[in-house]
Amino acid sequence: MASIDSDPLYTELCSDKTLSSQKEGFFNAFYWTVAENFTGQNEHWLRDVFGKVQPGNDAAKLQLIYEDPVVCFEVLGTLEHVKPVFRGKDAKFSWQRREQATKLLNEGKVQQALLMASQAVIKAPGKGVDTHIDQGMTLACAFWTRAEVLIRMLDGKHALRDLQMAAKAGFPVKANGEYYGKMAKCYALMDDMKRAEVSAKLFHQLAGFDDYRLQRLREDLEDLRTLKAEDAAMKPKDPEAKLPELAGGANEELNGASKKISLSGTVEESKRGRYIVATEDLKPGETVLVEPAYGACLYPKFFGTHCNQCFSRLIAAVPCEDCCGVAFCSPECRDQAFAGYHRFECKYLDLMIGSGMSILCHLALRLVTQAGSPEKATEITKELSLCAHAEHRSQEDYFRRTLMAAFLLRCLQKSEFFGRRKTEAAEPTPIEAKVGGVILELLQSLQFNAHEIYETKITGDHRVDSTKVQYIGVGVYKTGAMFNHECHSGVSRTFLKTTMILHTSRPLTKGSSVPENYGMHFIRQPLPVRQKVLRSRYWFKCDCKACFEDWPMLEKINDKPKLRCPQPDCAGVLPYAPKGKCCKCKKNANFESTFKILRQCEDLYDEGAKKMTQERLEEAAESFSQGINLFYHVAVPPHKATHVAEESLRTCFADFGNIFRV
Repeated sequence: MASIDSDPLYTELCSDKTLSSQKEGFFNAFYWTVAENFTGQNEHWLRDVFGKVQPGNDAAKLQLIYEDPVVCFEVLGTLEHVKPVFRGKDAKFSWQRREQATKLLNEGKVQQALLMASQAVIKAPGKGVDTHIDQGMTLACAFWTRAEVLIRMLDGKHALRDLQMAAKAGFPVKANGEYYGKMAKCYALMDDMKRAEVSAKLFHQLAGFDDYRLQRLREDLEDLRTLKAEDAAMKPKDPEAKLPELAGGANEELNGASKKISLSGTVEESKRGRYIVATEDLKPGETVLVEPAYGACLYPKFFGTHCNQCFSRLIAAVPCEDCCGVAFCSPECRDQAFAGYHRFECKYLDLMIGSGMSILCHLALRLVTQAGSPEKATEITKELSLCAHAEHRSQEDYFRRTLMAAFLLRCLQKSEFFGRRKTEAAEPTPIEAKVGGVILELLQSLQFNAHEIYETKITGDHRVDSTKVQYIGVGVYKTGAMFNHECHSGVSRTFLKTTMILHTSRPLTKGSSVPENYGMHFIRQPLPVRQKVLRSRYWFKCDCKACFEDWPMLEKINDKPKLRCPQPDCAGVLPYAPKGKCCKCKKNANFESTFKILRQCEDLYDEGAKKMTQERLEEAAESFSQGINLFYHVAVPPHKATHVAEESLRTCFADFGNIFRV
């Protein structure tokens, strides 16, 4: 690593963080148990044996640790102990939470009741699993109780779904008038009075045609509709976020990309590798990427609040049928997850979390499990084509990742990803070793190519002044990974569920790079910090314009930018002054019209800020975009007001993505 960074210790620390925690979990103990063999007469084993295997030959690196007598005994001895560790169902716990939910509901504490009822749902075993409690109907009863809570919360949509799931879990509905009475309430809350009336008639019939009870039910329906209308009038309603349309239409060659961008030539043509360039002039505010995640993983601390499949906020969680570790926003997401990755991860999630491994390790495993078969998994790295920098990696770091790959491979073996094995031994078969090599390559490449997925959390009444970015997971994007970094970003990144959306934040000319920002923006971090972090975290030296010219941070930027020569087709730049002589075209320049346009920019920035205050964010984004576009036609950055406008534009776009109002 010394060849790519002047601070190898910091680089090593950054690299370690992308693999595992230094304080928690058993993986580090596993590593040090094996590493003890590198002392004494074997102190050069990493260099002379492990290091002799060609960098990038990941399957061979992995195979070595199962066969070489210096390390294989400790490796195999530890892997033999891998077994399922997960939070299972508990009928008694579910019953207790259900009773608490009913008590809280009777006390009018509906939010607390919903929490208890959801815990009852998550922990409840399926029909007939534990007949000593609820006669094996714990899950059905939990859904029934939560439906009542949701009706009290005026959420007919989720209450109806819980009633339907209660029926699927075995709740008796054929002669149950109460069931259809609850359904009528759900439909009334959803403003579907036709279905509400049908359900009410079924209730009437099953209640022995008791007209009094029918009248009471109809009164309840009207009361619920009135309360729903009052509630809607009082609460601020966030607009439903939708995926934007791509500028110029969809690109046929790049997944999720606009026709206005393309991938540069071959890796050999540039020291920067392949990267995204503009094929047409781009204005601020244009959508250049709307790409679903190739694979994504939720941070474990959000397993109880977000859908494990789509990352939506949970309202009425749908459980996994086997474990209590994760939850889903709908039966559709649950079934999609189980048909893909979750059936292999379900019973090993807590073990993996307990290992202390990073979320990038989980993402590497997820890319394999969601492939569905070993044969498809072997094609992942070819399909993604991500840089791994194997030739720059220290042998110790490479070995740590190889051990992690062996652990993850063992989890796949035990979960029967490769089918029912003929042996319990950890040594991999040829196809298993090939998949293990894919995992090892991903453990390297994801360090440089994964993106953190975030939501915008609104903590106060004003949707802009009280916002806070909250990172909820990590994803990998086939096209999104191809955007190079600049410390002055050309695009703004937002997420809707796990889909990445990139809007341009400044004008970009045809043929120029369309740069992203990897978290080191010149307005917030000084040059030495940016260079150190980018070298240590991403292993490259940034030579963007902001770095080359050492632009100042935001508070020190001059309000008077350099000006473009007003002569047509001249690329000259002059100091801020009423007049001057261009050193390129050698002509005198008068900037009277330039200053007029700069005043227009300032007016548009002020207009955008005012609209943000009024929470008219779409209009604010339009004003900022117009002002930024005008500025770049007559002046060049850095310019304080323009960079504030670019950041404000980013804030506006973030409001069109994942939003959570506390």
